[in-house]
Amino acid sequence: MNPKDVPQFFTLTFDDAVQAPTVPVAHSLMTPHVNPNGCPIKATWFAQTLYSDFSLIQQWYAAGNEVADHTMNHLGTPPADEITGCRKAINAFSGIPFSQLSGFRAPFLNYSAGTFQILGQEKFLYDSSTAAVPTDAFWPYTLDHGLANDCWNGICNEAISIPGMWEIPMHAIMDSDSATAIPHTMDAQLDGSPDAVRGWLQANFNRHYNGDRAPFGIYLHPVHVGNATDLYNEFMASIAKPDVWFVTNQQLLQWMQNPVPNSQMADQPYMKCNLPAVGKEICNGLDDTKQGTPDKGVLETCNFVAGPWSTCYGCPKTVPTTSDPVPERVVASGPGARTPVPATCASAWWDPIKAECLCTSSNCSFTDTAIAPTGTNGAAGGSSTTGGHSAAAQLSVASGLAFIAAVAGGLAML
Repeated sequence: MNPKDVPQFFTLTFDDAVQAPTVPVAHSLMTPHVNPNGCPIKATWFAQTLYSDFSLIQQWYAAGNEVADHTMNHLGTPPADEITGCRKAINAFSGIPFSQLSGFRAPFLNYSAGTFQILGQEKFLYDSSTAAVPTDAFWPYTLDHGLANDCWNGICNEAISIPGMWEIPMHAIMDSDSATAIPHTMDAQLDGSPDAVRGWLQANFNRHYNGDRAPFGIYLHPVHVGNATDLYNEFMASIAKPDVWFVTNQQLLQWMQNPVPNSQMADQPYMKCNLPAVGKEICNGLDDTKQGTPDKGVLETCNFVAGPWSTCYGCPKTVPTTSDPVPERVVASGPGARTPVPATCASAWWDPIKAECLCTSSNCSFTDTAIAPTGTNGAAGGSSTTGGHSAAAQLSVASGLAFIAAVAGGLAML
């Protein structure tokens, strides 16, 4: 494929706890922007369970974003129970299928060959912990023959072979083109003035866009964004083009499995933005009745010493830990018990209070959330979402099959 026909992918990722102060920061960097097809952009959150609110994790996922594993307690070079415990707890208390919790990033970006072996044993789809500088700025690749990034630390010499598991390198922001350039992998805004960082971002993006179009990324800890929101929003608006697509890591890998030219991107099912139109408020992470608050009146609040959090799926008797990531519920059965999402129903359609799936072959409907195209990338001026929504299109079951397959079945096709 000619590089000029290749979509330029942009991955925006967030790390650490998902909580009331951090979620608005992420949203502030997303809501001003849409993709060329008019769909709101999506992002990947590498979530730890410590200090996270499981209901907010569920809401992030229900909105079409990706949730990935960042361990339970944010330990670098983590043991297996930190990785597996995070996945189990988020599955149990946020209702996200295991198949959708398919990615991992090591806290502090500290990992070992053993980390990859754990990920392989647990059937993770991908890791995204390695840094890439211009000399190894590769597209995502599988680990059939080991790592090709971070070779300075000797990791490439390790006998790592995990056929089918992907590595999505984190492309560092270089602060110059000189031989002494310094790479900035995460939170580049902390390392220079706004004008300097703006220049770094533009120069690095241009190198990708005018080169082989390897995916470009911005990797952030929401707690460190501070006053840099305008900086990042201005940069993201400046690169809005008909061939620049903001994607989650899962969306990126779906393209990698079946590459298509930019002219066909808008037609790809994984780039659509159809949200379930449930019609009544159930505990599913969505604002089903458009009252302004997802899951209003149906969440359970769990009070613990480390801080309260909410869930749709029943409060546990104790805080999830590595030794017991899914403790017994306070109400385990009978009246008042919450029922986990079954494999036969997508979480967006599951009512855990009534133990009822509201989507069958005859009664599913979806709402298209795309913005009416009025600019170069689908929004006025190429970045604003102030344009009107398309006419609340209620889509048929057939139109929503891609959504159901993706949520209920996960990424098994990868």
